[in-house]
Amino acid sequence: MTAREARGAEITFEEFVTATAGRLLRTAVFLVYDRHLAEDLLQVTYERVARRWKRVAAGEPEAYARKILVNLAIDEHRRRSRRRDLPVGTPADVERYAAVPGGGAGGPGGELDEVLRALPVKQRAVVVLRYWCDLSEHEIAAVLGISRGTVKSHTARAMTALRRHMADREHMEQGGGPGRER
Repeated sequence: MTAREARGAEITFEEFVTATAGRLLRTAVFLVYDRHLAEDLLQVTYERVARRWKRVAAGEPEAYARKILVNLAIDEHRRRSRRRDLPVGTPADVERYAAVPGGGAGGPGGELDEVLRALPVKQRAVVVLRYWCDLSEHEIAAVLGISRGTVKSHTARAMTALRRHMADREHMEQGGGPGRER
């Protein structure tokens, strides 16, 4: 039973956690690129949801939890940028941990992982929410507390970076080296 299916029925907090833990953990790993930190952020998220469970259970508890998770990830990124800690683990680790079949080419741990990690935190959040969580621009704007236009510009910039990375990689595979003109 997914959280969306259970929305119409009374569900307990425990059922909510069971239904959403895998999705939210994978989302957290893609946001912070540290499996252990992702687990910690998800724990804090569930603690905050649990405190307000009676109020949020009737609405969209997964959307509420996702918003908390994304905001925690952004805050953590700001703290990390000041501390310069090195992340531990990769999204591939969480696939093993969550027992979800891994993706093929471009999946976690591949070249997509490399370029996603290089994106600024808000661009990465927009890409993960749009293409991993399948949220609309309006939903992403609500989660991040930004305008739809900002969501569109972050998406466009991130996609440009992804395309540039893919073109550079293809150029390198065809024998072009760094610094060579195309």
